[in-house]
Amino acid sequence: MNVLDAFDDVYLSAARPELVAGRRSASRSLRWVHASEQLDIAPLLRGGELILMEGVYFGGCSDADLVTYLESMNAAGVVGIAVETGGILDVVPPLLVEHAERIGFPVVHLRRRVPFVQVCESINSQLADSALRRLQMANRMSRLLSASIETDGAVDAVLDVLGAETRSSVTLHSASGDLIGQSGLVTEPSDFTSFEVPVTSGGRDVAVLTVAPGPDADIYSINAGLERAPEILSIALLSSRPARVEDRLRTRFFSLLSATNYPASDVTDHLDGVAERMGMPEHDAYLTVSVEFDHDPAAGTWQRTVGSVSPHNWCGKIGDRHVAVLGFAGQEMLDARRPVLLSMLQTTQLRIRRAGVGPGASDRHGLRRCFDTATAVLALDLGPHDRIRDARNFALALLVESMSGKSTVEKFVHDQIGPLLAHDRERHGELYVTLLAYITHWGSKTETAKSLRIQRQTLYQRLDRLFDVLGPLPAGSPRFPGIATAVFLEQARRQGCTVPGG
Repeated sequence: MNVLDAFDDVYLSAARPELVAGRRSASRSLRWVHASEQLDIAPLLRGGELILMEGVYFGGCSDADLVTYLESMNAAGVVGIAVETGGILDVVPPLLVEHAERIGFPVVHLRRRVPFVQVCESINSQLADSALRRLQMANRMSRLLSASIETDGAVDAVLDVLGAETRSSVTLHSASGDLIGQSGLVTEPSDFTSFEVPVTSGGRDVAVLTVAPGPDADIYSINAGLERAPEILSIALLSSRPARVEDRLRTRFFSLLSATNYPASDVTDHLDGVAERMGMPEHDAYLTVSVEFDHDPAAGTWQRTVGSVSPHNWCGKIGDRHVAVLGFAGQEMLDARRPVLLSMLQTTQLRIRRAGVGPGASDRHGLRRCFDTATAVLALDLGPHDRIRDARNFALALLVESMSGKSTVEKFVHDQIGPLLAHDRERHGELYVTLLAYITHWGSKTETAKSLRIQRQTLYQRLDRLFDVLGPLPAGSPRFPGIATAVFLEQARRQGCTVPGG
């Protein structure tokens, strides 16, 4: 059941529900319905809830409070909120709807008042019945699949069971695309889409299982098969299809790329040798990407994404992260394709929690350094809006994060721009932001005013106050390098580092 399916419930339908935001995310699975007016409830939720409310506290919320509430609920995995009007509220707050649509978070307008307790009881009882049936199907599927692996031709036997139980066509391909086996061929088309899941062994994908439902397929059986079959197939493949040399090399490559328990020089030399055997040209340019997904993408989706940026790519998995190395015929080609990769990572279809893109390596010997930097930028404690992180934009933040003498940095920032930061804190001013923009745009007042979205006269007034606080800073002043460095160090702190700001 999803949010739109819940509209069919007799009690919820009486409220005349209307989806007013987040339609593209309305297919997320609904796990539970709960009524709550609390705006700080997100940490207590597990995800998958639909929250019913009258908006008791919305009237006293600022725009920032409403945005924070939506962001927290979205981050907690809530599938949506349903806001009732006609009691506390006359309308659903327009800003709430606008921001929800922007981030793809479902908001339902309940146009008539109904007892929330009846809605919760009715829908949750349906969900509980559904959960029990899923458990029964999963247990049956486990028994049948476990028994099939003990027969000769275990892979084919597992596929036969899966095809018969799900009434679907099932196929198994190797990671390189070779057909391993198939069963339960379907002769008529189905209204359902096909499902793909990876089969993993030793932390790497070794095969892809595809289930194409038939006209009379049972979705509960398919869910049970997709949950249980990959593990059984992994065991069957170990005995029937030993890993190929290319697969072993790829596993070793990604193990060395992330190794931390060996001397760096030993790892680099060994890694370079493995990379050479994998066919990575020594003098090509390389880019590394490390990605954490909200949910693992369908098998092949990640490979297709990086493949559209560079046909020369190597994908693997390190822990919970999907890692890719992209090869390019020179630094110029890498620079041209980097924006394409960053744009693709931003797409909501991939459901990326966060991603780090390395600075790039001009040759094969810089692969480890590029990967380490991509990993480090993921470790920065940034806000939810900085999901896709280009390491080049966080160079100073990474430098400061690696420094042990952070008290020295704190003292330097305080000595150079401490009065300005104190002025902003006391008066809620914007002098630091103004100085950052002014320096970033190389002293161009036109570009500075444009970036701050203020009039030039307003900028002149701010600069006058700024120099009153900092003291004279004429062109060519020997103070300027120290002031500029302190400004960028402070910006590094605000990007998520732990350096105190004075």
